[in-house]
Amino acid sequence: MAGTGSLQVQYQDITVRLINPKRLKYLDWALLLAVAALACVGWVVLYSASKSSSLEYFQRQIFYFAAGLGLALFLACLDQRFLVSLAPVGYVLLIIALLGVLFFGSEAKGSERWLSLGFIRFQPSEFAKLGMVYFLAWYLNKLGPRIQKWYWFLFTFVLAGIPMVLILKQPNLGTAACLGPITVGMLFVAGCRVRHLLALALIGLAGLGFLAWEMAGFDPNVEQEPRTFFDLKHYQKKRIYAFLHPEADPQGSGWHTLQSVVTVGSGRLTGKGWMQGTQTRLNYLPEYHTDFIFSLLAEEFGFVGAVITLALYLAFLQLGLRVARDSVDMSGALLAAGVVAMLGFHIFTNIGITLGLLPVTGLPLPFLSYGGSFYMTTMAGVGVLLGVSAWSRLARATMAVALTGIVARPGNGKP
Repeated sequence: MAGTGSLQVQYQDITVRLINPKRLKYLDWALLLAVAALACVGWVVLYSASKSSSLEYFQRQIFYFAAGLGLALFLACLDQRFLVSLAPVGYVLLIIALLGVLFFGSEAKGSERWLSLGFIRFQPSEFAKLGMVYFLAWYLNKLGPRIQKWYWFLFTFVLAGIPMVLILKQPNLGTAACLGPITVGMLFVAGCRVRHLLALALIGLAGLGFLAWEMAGFDPNVEQEPRTFFDLKHYQKKRIYAFLHPEADPQGSGWHTLQSVVTVGSGRLTGKGWMQGTQTRLNYLPEYHTDFIFSLLAEEFGFVGAVITLALYLAFLQLGLRVARDSVDMSGALLAAGVVAMLGFHIFTNIGITLGLLPVTGLPLPFLSYGGSFYMTTMAGVGVLLGVSAWSRLARATMAVALTGIVARPGNGKP
């Protein structure tokens, strides 16, 4: 009994501390290496993109990475359970911030997504994604096995639906859609019933019927007032229409999709060479430093470069899932799964858009696309993964040392 008590004391003494720099000794270096490789790919491609306009994008991106790396290492030192315990307060503050955007937000590219505090301007919708990861980790960990009850399962979507609707009203369809995979992925890890997820999938298919109703009789040349509170904006409908019929308006709503596909295809097997892309140099490809940066990569480095980049992304996501699998408790597994779902949705949706497989929704590509708020959110997600991994490794190492001390005591094996 004395040995067991000693084990518990030693375990708690190391893991309960709010900030514990010892966790840095247990960092997942494979995960950090994957992040560094993707960041380097992003710098190479963004430097090429910046040569067509301004090197300011490239210089700022390096600053965002440095600041984000510092944030990630800081989060790795924090006790994630403390942050999870604060998640309900964070959820309330998040709702207030999203309401603030609707009433006091500044407009950019037809959407009210920015909130200004005088000395700083930020996007609450970006931080909503990671905020929901923490909140759902708290909520699902509190529920435990009760998540197998259908009413608790559905209530999860009510909680996730509140910020989703507020983000959709900005309007920001891409970010709002990101909360769906986060919720589903974390529900699966929490142990919900598979039949509930299958029923949810059927509801999602029924949502295609709603989308068909939205698009019924749509004329891209005639702007109409929204028919309902949930009605899509005219420009959002134009994006869907352009996805289905890009050739109908090649100089207008279909321009992004057509030019992106042409840019990707022009790279062929090995690409045109670094800084030799003609689509960007001649300004045919829009948003080539943000949402369509993968198209630029495919043009300059070809199919080979695109596949290597995809392999790096898959390695990063696999390492993130390994963190979830090896977590010492449920809250850590939920956090890691939520971050992987968030970044994985961004990766595959963005690449699908650039290949013309999905409608344009304005979702940036992690580690490659330019943007301060999104880059910091991405690196914060990396920090969560590093924190959960280091926390689990430190806990196991502490328990192993304590158990070794118990076994080594004289007479330990006597009846």
